Amino acid sequence: LNKQAAAELGISEVTLQIHRRNVMQKMAASSLADLVRIAQRLEIPITHSRRAGGNRA
Repeated sequence: LNKQAAAELGISEVTLQIHRRNVMQKMAASSLADLVRIAQRLEIPITHSRRAGGNRA
């Protein structure tokens, strides 16, 4: 999961892990599944990766 997400974002796996850890701490999420539930509850929009040519929010 980390390797694929990092590749889609054009960043290293370590950078992805650091960003994920920081977001999880700020959102008080205890797991990735918990973080996803929080994002859904807050209606955070899905953005597309840079490699796919999507616009970043």
